Amino acid sequence: MCTGRIDPALIAKAFKKGLDGFLIVGCYFGDCHYISGNVQAKAKVDMARRLLEHIGLNGKRLSFQQCSSGEGARFAELVTEFDQQIREIGPIGEGGDRLGKPEIFEKLEIAEAVLSGEKIRWVIGKRTPFLESGNMYGEIFTEHEFRRAIDMIIVEETEVQEILRGLRQGAKSVRELAEELQIPSERVFRYITALKRKGFVEMAEITNRTPVYHLASQEV
Repeated sequence: MCTGRIDPALIAKAFKKGLDGFLIVGCYFGDCHYISGNVQAKAKVDMARRLLEHIGLNGKRLSFQQCSSGEGARFAELVTEFDQQIREIGPIGEGGDRLGKPEIFEKLEIAEAVLSGEKIRWVIGKRTPFLESGNMYGEIFTEHEFRRAIDMIIVEETEVQEILRGLRQGAKSVRELAEELQIPSERVFRYITALKRKGFVEMAEITNRTPVYHLASQEV
């Protein structure tokens, strides 16, 4: 199948199951049977890597390479080099990552939720239009500007998923979530307000004049 069909959420899911390295090998740019499938794949992998690095995984564990179907020797070389690189890094959560076990797997669960989300999928799907024809206002993004936008969305969506994960463990106030997740309270309040407006979070009670929130029956 075309590498363009790779779902970024599956990458996080594979690492969550204990995979130490993930290598994706596709055809060369310009040689894709589906015209731009490999370009889309590269963009998805780059975005997934930025997210994985953000949560503490070594970005070298995920690689996108290219070769043609007639380059058996090059394919073997790519696989051998990647295998050696992963062996040097070590097992996931034990070598080369900012977090150890079980924290890294908890973060990977959050990463999978982010990569499965509608917002991140919409943005990566708009990469080509934004870079070539511009947004609805005709503003064309540079590659640097688009990456900055992706980085901002990664931070925001990761923090939202961390808040939802925290609320699955029980009702909490904004201050409690901020202290537990090490996120500024003003940002937590902004996220809670947005989640409440969408019907994902409800106020459970007011304790000592402080609102306490829990998950609504409808949850992302």
